[in-house]
Amino acid sequence: MIWLASFPRSGNTFFRNVLFEVYGIESSTYHQEVNYPLDPDYARYPVIKTHLLPHQLIPADPAIKKVYIVREGRDALVSIAHHRKDIVQPGTDYELNLLEAILAMDGSFFGGWSENVRVWVEAADIVIRFEDLIADPIREVEKLRAFMDLPPPDRSRLPTFQDLKFGTPHYGAGIHQGDEAQSASLAKKNFRRGETGSWKDEMSPQMESLFWDLHGEQMVRMGYPLSPVGEAWASRKQSGVIDPYRILIEGNKTTDLHMDGIRRYTEELIGGLRAFQHCLPEKWRIDVLVHGKIFPLDQYYGKIVERREAEKRQLGLFAIKKGFLEQSLLAFKAVIQRTLPESWYNALSPIYRNLPFRRILSWIRGGTIKEQYRKVWKEAGMNHQLMHVPLPQHAFLVEPFKLPFIVTAHDLTHHFFPDYHEQENIALAEKGMGFIREKASAVIAVSECTRQDLIHEYDLPIERVHTIYEAANGDRFRPGLPTDEWETVRLRYGIPSGPYLISLSTLEPRKNLKNVIRAFLSLVDDARYQDLYLVICGRRGWKLEDLVDHSSSGFDRILFTGHVLDDDLPQLYRHALALCYVAFYEGFGLPPLEAMRCGTPVLYGNNSAMPEVIADGGLPADPSNVPQIAEQMVRLYTDHKLRAELSKRALERSWYFSWLKTAFQTLNLYEDVIISGKSKSQESDK
Repeated sequence: MIWLASFPRSGNTFFRNVLFEVYGIESSTYHQEVNYPLDPDYARYPVIKTHLLPHQLIPADPAIKKVYIVREGRDALVSIAHHRKDIVQPGTDYELNLLEAILAMDGSFFGGWSENVRVWVEAADIVIRFEDLIADPIREVEKLRAFMDLPPPDRSRLPTFQDLKFGTPHYGAGIHQGDEAQSASLAKKNFRRGETGSWKDEMSPQMESLFWDLHGEQMVRMGYPLSPVGEAWASRKQSGVIDPYRILIEGNKTTDLHMDGIRRYTEELIGGLRAFQHCLPEKWRIDVLVHGKIFPLDQYYGKIVERREAEKRQLGLFAIKKGFLEQSLLAFKAVIQRTLPESWYNALSPIYRNLPFRRILSWIRGGTIKEQYRKVWKEAGMNHQLMHVPLPQHAFLVEPFKLPFIVTAHDLTHHFFPDYHEQENIALAEKGMGFIREKASAVIAVSECTRQDLIHEYDLPIERVHTIYEAANGDRFRPGLPTDEWETVRLRYGIPSGPYLISLSTLEPRKNLKNVIRAFLSLVDDARYQDLYLVICGRRGWKLEDLVDHSSSGFDRILFTGHVLDDDLPQLYRHALALCYVAFYEGFGLPPLEAMRCGTPVLYGNNSAMPEVIADGGLPADPSNVPQIAEQMVRLYTDHKLRAELSKRALERSWYFSWLKTAFQTLNLYEDVIISGKSKSQESDK
């Protein structure tokens, strides 16, 4: 027997078809995939295809001859990204597939292109280039005669790549597993292009730059030519100068006691950036600034993980330390909130807001912050080239730094809906927008809608505002959740065993819970919906005095869970009929995307960024139209076929968004701003 190995999408299946058609030699495969059948007698075949590394093969006899097919790395990775999108996981995002294939984190993708090629070229008895195989198949297959008896070739039966693509080849069409139509369809996807240099119109310059950073050395060893991007990489390598990009991220939001969209954005971005820094430590050095202290990215990510684990146990890890007076004022407020009846507290809250307590707290915090940051302000610009501020309201923390700034803007709700905010919040948000106008070298908008809002409402130059989407964590939010955990989560929050709609948000007017509740209550007296519940998850916000009348008929069918542990959210999403998120305005809308990642459709407000993000993964409604909201609730409850289709579309739509893509695009923007700053500095020096 002979091992016929290659990195995926490198011509292995084409080689097997030539062997079969021209020489009459059958072959089998060896893999360790649980989702695909393995021939029980694969070892009896004269040739066995594999993508695994040599040490993973069974039988492990080193005397078995090995043939390795190598393909130019960019072509192979572009092809594997399409293969995943079209066959392995239909509907997934090509760009994300390509990014993951280039990175090959934790040894995925059969070790990654470079490692797969390196190990196999050392172990193989014969190495065949894909490019040579396509040019002259019989010449390359004839090389097996060195250790295998081959019959004379029947050249009349030699298939072309197009023959295989538009026919039903023996290998690569699944002819033993499906009907003729399915086989023809699979062949078209498997034999997609088969061209040399097909990457040129399918790999962005940013992706190619990342490819050369990670796979350039192996490309050079294999003698593949350098492109202009590759030449730039080679020039940097030859210079011997290691000068990483040095980034500082303001990370105070990660210490909030409650998880909200901005905290999740900051934490997930840090996690995504960490993945790239691990792969390219010589290119990126990223630190996080929290309460006047600077932490290396890896170290601070460990603190984030620790905090999340502590929150599972409902403990408070590394909470912000406050002075005695501030602690006393906050403790006094907490005691009042716990002691007074809710109706009394709601009535007294406006009075509290108008008293000087908040101004006193702001004054104390301002003094504390100045003391915390005094030292790092003095060192501003010495160790970093760029600062990223994930929230404009935090710009005042870092304004004295002598660095280029990138600021992420999440929405303009304070501008469009000032009645839904307190004056203190509006003033701080406007101060952040002023910082963006005056000092930000670039602005990240989390949706195209937010980008357009920033440009139009604040007259920002188009070239300074960049759309980089947020995402949902696919490891946490996914459809295939452990069923044995659901009962524990259900009992923890008192979730009914029957069908329910879920709403997740801070309890505040902008989220439009009032109309969602009114729509739901309009249904509960109808016997057709007698087992339907509304579950509202989220911590108390502001201006809730008129949110709901507790004496309303059917109010007992509404459950307020309060704050929900982060790890419990996927289960709550997954078992809901739909997420109700009929907000008046959203700059992006993380909860809808997280629900969609669990396969849960969304009833959403037909405005702002929500149609852009959710697309056909849910049903839209006018937030002001209570009957329309109720009508869409009924459709989601009664139409099982529609709900199943929406669930499928929601999951597929969610695949387009990825924190890894977010981090990659953010890093590219960091690089552009730093290089642009260097160019301007050089011009001014002339």
